[in-house]
Amino acid sequence: AYTGIVQRLKGDGNSIAPDVAMLQPHVAYIIKFIEHIAKDEDHSDSNVACGSGLIGDLVTAFGNDIIPLVETQTVQDFLQEGRRSKTNKTKTLATWATKEIRKLKSA
Repeated sequence: AYTGIVQRLKGDGNSIAPDVAMLQPHVAYIIKFIEHIAKDEDHSDSNVACGSGLIGDLVTAFGNDIIPLVETQTVQDFLQEGRRSKTNKTKTLATWATKEIRKLKSA
């Protein structure tokens, strides 16, 4: 559900859209929720795909403000698990999210 909300609220420009800015105070909690899922030994490949996609959406919506939140070892390990997945969708989403993070860090 978070992914759909973020995708519909974020703007097309480089600045944070006013609608998605309402979510900014909650981003840290959303990332903590993803970390909680990542630490669960029984998480599914689908959980990894959805979490990776949400990370990528949050990074594209909030830019550099979110980088410290997604540079944690837990999030990086979660994305790495996704990139190593045998499921194409999971691999694609995790790779995309990782590229979005790297793009911001190199800018």
